[in-house]
Amino acid sequence: DRISYNQRNRHIEKFIFFQKVFDFLTDNKITGNYFEFGIHRCRTFRMVLSEARKHNIKDMKFFAFDSFEGLPERHAEDDSIDKWKKGALTTSENDFMSMVKEHGLYLSNIFLEKGFYEDRLKKELVSKYKKEHNYASLVNIDCDFYSSAVSVFNFIDELLIEGSVIYIDDMFAGYKGQRNKGVARAFYEYEKSSKWSFEKYLDIGWFGRSFIVQSKN
Repeated sequence: DRISYNQRNRHIEKFIFFQKVFDFLTDNKITGNYFEFGIHRCRTFRMVLSEARKHNIKDMKFFAFDSFEGLPERHAEDDSIDKWKKGALTTSENDFMSMVKEHGLYLSNIFLEKGFYEDRLKKELVSKYKKEHNYASLVNIDCDFYSSAVSVFNFIDELLIEGSVIYIDDMFAGYKGQRNKGVARAFYEYEKSSKWSFEKYLDIGWFGRSFIVQSKN
């Protein structure tokens, strides 16, 4: 009951956030695609599909980045929560596609990028996305490990546009809210080296935070 209560409240907060962020994107005419890193149970992915439809967005593509095999091997710096073991939080590729097909929205605009981030998110894939003009207006980073988040931030830097929104789901989860650990550490390190600056935007419950991408010029 406690777990169900917590998960329900967390997803209410996420639902409210996606309503607001799609208002922001459409009102400001920020056009791009949706990248989600970590698709377990497909809940936020389906929320985004629904909000895109409610906002009458026709050309958005929806990219799901996941191993579809659960978590990778945990590195030494990711020592916070014991349940984060290799293979945990698994949603298979077939299960994911079954859920989005049942949802029934944007089926021809959904693309899967299968693989562990350290192996999959290479410069060659960045070049491919740039060549195909697959830039991101909304990025959902639902990583649990520092090492995974580092790979994600390195990957997205050249695929962001002015006004893109980055949502970090576990900004304050798992490491007692410390900025020098976990996904928060990965973000603040990335912020120093990125060609972009990041304006704090909306907080999502007690666990997440979003940022608006801004040009440094």
